[in-house]
Amino acid sequence: MKNLLNLLLIVAFFGACDIVEEPFAADGGTPVDTSSPTTFIKKILVEDYSGHTCSNCPNAARELDALIDIYGDKIVPITIHVGKTYARPFHISQAPKYQYDFRTETGESWDNLFQITNLGLPKGMINRIGVPNSTHGAEVTNWNSIVQSVASDEPDFGITISSDISGNAGSVDVNIKVLNDIGGDFNLVVFLTEDSIINWQKDVEAFPNVDVEFYVHKHVFRTSINSAWGETLQASSIYNMDEEIDKSYTINLDNLEQYNIDYSLNTIELGNGNSGGWNKNNMYIVAFIYDNTTFEIEQVEEVHLITP
Repeated sequence: MKNLLNLLLIVAFFGACDIVEEPFAADGGTPVDTSSPTTFIKKILVEDYSGHTCSNCPNAARELDALIDIYGDKIVPITIHVGKTYARPFHISQAPKYQYDFRTETGESWDNLFQITNLGLPKGMINRIGVPNSTHGAEVTNWNSIVQSVASDEPDFGITISSDISGNAGSVDVNIKVLNDIGGDFNLVVFLTEDSIINWQKDVEAFPNVDVEFYVHKHVFRTSINSAWGETLQASSIYNMDEEIDKSYTINLDNLEQYNIDYSLNTIELGNGNSGGWNKNNMYIVAFIYDNTTFEIEQVEEVHLITP
């Protein structure tokens, strides 16, 4: 009876992580030329909600890679580890497996509102289209078709990001150019991601051993620079073509990293404080503008934190 109970628990644990048969973007979609003579193109934010013990989540990562292969830098990807089921670190008794805590305060805030983990992982949002409808948490198999539906949209805003980092501190500057006369209530969110983090990940495709010790985690959300929901772009709801808005931020990577460590250790459920070890050379600044009423992303941009 005890062995049967253990088997049922194992089946339940893996069964809740949605199965994704294969990457789908490679099977369809038209390559996009992002070398347009115009100054700005409208880019697309793809949010991949994930967890390092979700064995089907790497298929979502592979789909994201396929979208980037098709659409190039028109795609701005982020991977957000959330929840206490598939993103929590294992107990120390199970070391060295899954001891890292990728979760963040901002990621949990987003998930608390958008309820992506309640829909079952892996799931994602494309420019946060459809919020708050029940379909906004898109199945991985639908990502390509949603991207295709917005790939030719023209931008109303252009974003330019620059940074000046000395050691582990410095400044981040964001310039927004209004490309068309437009009205609305818009917010700006600025945050950091990190690429090429080597750590444990369950991967259903890694047969016969789903536990991959040296998995490459890409586009991992690290921290927000100006909070989960950002700040009002400007006081007025009227935006005039060719108007420019400048935002500047002073950052200290050591302080931001320590905040994540403290959050994991003291706040998030089942955290362990193992959230450090950031590599600034693999980090990116991402900024997006969203409609404060619908949450839909109007424009997004990404640059290296440290100029290569």
